[in-house]
Amino acid sequence: MGKQRFRVMMGSGLISLAFLLAGCATSPRSDAIIVGDDVCGGEATRIYFPHGESVLSPLAAQVVVRVQDQLAQCPKRRIVLVSISGDDGPPSSLENREERAAIVRQILVSRGVAENRITATAQGPMVDQAPKSPIGGVLVFTRP
Repeated sequence: MGKQRFRVMMGSGLISLAFLLAGCATSPRSDAIIVGDDVCGGEATRIYFPHGESVLSPLAAQVVVRVQDQLAQCPKRRIVLVSISGDDGPPSSLENREERAAIVRQILVSRGVAENRITATAQGPMVDQAPKSPIGGVLVFTRP
């Protein structure tokens, strides 16, 4: 009975290891947008906007300032702003998304980030691959 239980446990362990290794083999695409805390590493930080509006809340403005502080540590990286609509607006609300990206851009520039480092987009493949959320906003990340 002891040997049989040992074999079952070993078999289960090997199966678990195989699933783990298979999961590690599937890494995200190199151009995928990943939300995280490492802005200089290319991870995106979300800047949320109030439902259906293009006005930045005080809390979201603080997030932009924190992102700018992080960007100061990687001055050679380009900044990409990807504006997405969430459930707060139809995907066709391009004007609203463009306004949101312009607001984030304006704050970053006013805090000393060079305009030529910033690219903003509210349409195209980057918007399509961006992680969706119930609230629209702007994703801020960097590229080499």
